Amino acid sequence: MSAASFTLTPTDFARLQRVVGRRVGRKPGLSSTLFMLRAAVWVGVGLLVAAYVRVLDDYTELPHLRFMAYLVMIVFLLLVSLPHVSQALWRKHMFAPNGMFLSPQTVSITDSALTIQSATMRSELLWAGFMAREEDDVNHYLFTDEMQAVVLPRSATASFADEFERLTSHLKNKP
Repeated sequence: MSAASFTLTPTDFARLQRVVGRRVGRKPGLSSTLFMLRAAVWVGVGLLVAAYVRVLDDYTELPHLRFMAYLVMIVFLLLVSLPHVSQALWRKHMFAPNGMFLSPQTVSITDSALTIQSATMRSELLWAGFMAREEDDVNHYLFTDEMQAVVLPRSATASFADEFERLTSHLKNKP
C-alpha cells in the first residue's frame, strides 16, 4: 500500500471546474447546441436594440427614451457579468476552512481501491467506480460521474507514480 498526504486549495477547485467544463464541452452536439442557443439570444438582443434605436431616432424629443436606453445598457452589462461575479462569490463562500476539500488529506492506494482520509472522514473508492481520468500540469482528476471527481495533486502521487499509472491506465482517454 502506497500513501501520501496533501492539502487542496480553492485554486484546485477552479482547476477542477475548468477540467469538468472541457469534459462537458467534448460531448457530441453539446457545443453546437449551446452556441446556437447563445446566438439566438444575442440576435434577439440585437433586434431589440435596433428597434429601440429606430424609435429613438423617430422620437428624439422624448428625453425619457434616452434614459431608458442607458438603463437597458446597464442591465445588459449586468447580465453579461452576472455568471462571472456569481461564480467568484460562490467560490469565496463555498469552502469552509475545516471542510473536507481544504482539509489535510492522506491518500493511499491498493490494487483494489483508492482510500482518502482526513481528520473527519475516510472514504474508500474501488477502482471500478471511476469512469474517467483527466489531468493537468498540477492535478489528477479521477471522475466518479460526469461532473464529480477526486482531485489528487501530482506532487502527492509522485512517490507512487508508476503504481498509480498502472492502476488508472484503463481510465485514460475515456470521454
